Amino acid sequence: MRMIDAMSAAGDDCAAVRRISSMAGLTPARRATLDALMQAQESGRYVRDIFAHGDQLGRLSSRDAAFALRLALGVTATEGCLDDALNSHLAKPGKVSARVRCCLRISAYEALYLDTPADVVVSQGVELVRSCAKSASGLANAVLRRVCENRTQFLSAEDAVDEQRPIVSAARRSGLPVWLVRAITRAHPLESSRVLAAQTRPAPTAVHLNARLDGSKPSWLDQAQPALLGLAGAYRVAHVGAVAHAGAFDRADAVASDFSAQLIATAAVAAGSCLEIGAGRGTKTFVMQSQAIRAGLTRTHVALDLYEGKCAANARRIELAEYPRVKTAFGDARDLDAVLGALDREAARRMEFDTVLVDAPCSGTGTMRRHGEIPWRLARTDVTRDLPELQLALLSAAAARVAVGGQLLYATCSIMPEENEGVLERFARSEMGSAFRVEPLSQAPAFCLEPFRHAADVIRGHEDERGLFHTYPAPDEFDGHFCARMVRRSQASAV
Repeated sequence: MRMIDAMSAAGDDCAAVRRISSMAGLTPARRATLDALMQAQESGRYVRDIFAHGDQLGRLSSRDAAFALRLALGVTATEGCLDDALNSHLAKPGKVSARVRCCLRISAYEALYLDTPADVVVSQGVELVRSCAKSASGLANAVLRRVCENRTQFLSAEDAVDEQRPIVSAARRSGLPVWLVRAITRAHPLESSRVLAAQTRPAPTAVHLNARLDGSKPSWLDQAQPALLGLAGAYRVAHVGAVAHAGAFDRADAVASDFSAQLIATAAVAAGSCLEIGAGRGTKTFVMQSQAIRAGLTRTHVALDLYEGKCAANARRIELAEYPRVKTAFGDARDLDAVLGALDREAARRMEFDTVLVDAPCSGTGTMRRHGEIPWRLARTDVTRDLPELQLALLSAAAARVAVGGQLLYATCSIMPEENEGVLERFARSEMGSAFRVEPLSQAPAFCLEPFRHAADVIRGHEDERGLFHTYPAPDEFDGHFCARMVRRSQASAV
């Protein structure tokens, strides 16, 4: 909770911390950032999880906690670019210890992406290095001064050859790998400038309210300064820390969920039976159950994930929310006969569902602002080969469990066409895919219901000519998501 509380304090408070006098000693925020980044590096865990489950933020004021989190997430997200900037001023880059390099990255991030005054960057950077390697403080002083002096030239990629300068500069300004910037630019020439501009800025936060609280005005929601988002239960919050501090997430009074993800989850709400593949800890499960209650629908829900622990966490939250029970199943969804075997035996038949949602594992390129590890852990072949193969296998297996006349939703939080339209086109060419027709997401049954009619207009604003739903991360806008909705035709048409 303290991590979320810190996130809500970002902005002016972070700017105030950055302006600290260069004569001061090392600030607690920077020390906590170093500790968290080193823990993440040594353990392989996400830095966000280090903060969420550690006590680094608990030892800080809310202002320092906000700054530490901003630094840690930012350094993680721009790691490769920071190393490029530092290495250009290091005589022997390979000789710098991991901890000293981490210190230098923190200060270089401030210089390149936060506009922290140069004297503060150098002073605090030297103090940070001195705290773990006194003998390297002189090196830190020299290198960080050069980084500050050459900031404009580095971001403009003046060291690159002329024909590569625009793409290298775009990569450095966004903090992303060159190959990924090139891929985004090629795939989305009209959207790429906004997508890249968003990468070094915090993403807005949305929550979804427990349906049993509709009509009430929880004080924690008022304190979060909510704004309605055009979907029942969905709010953009200015201070998500107020929600966390009040225990709303712990009580399942709300979940934090990107607005586009909430729209997709609502589209999967319909009478009858639902199979949710890739449910994780159940954020979309919560949204779907909430919306079913608002719509007065009677339905059954099976939530499936690869990991048993996530299934258990999902079930616990649904119970806390006082929602109708969901059944859970865990295992590899490429073999649904094995994973759903117990449920099939219980039903005395091979179960088919009126709605199947495939929330596919993906590159997460639509959510890189929230998950800084993604761009520098992602490989080109993940996007072009490995993930699409997995996604197609999951979609094909899921399709076999859709009842005639039922709907199949395929969703990712990726903005890469290989994982979205590419998978959809390959599925359509298959024998199983020929049994389905693509229909607009905005025409899902849920959006004919009174609580969600306005949301259909919101979705239509993000649909292409086929009715495929796309959103893109942009400054002050929500994350990038994709969703295709397909309806199964008669069994005869599948032959």
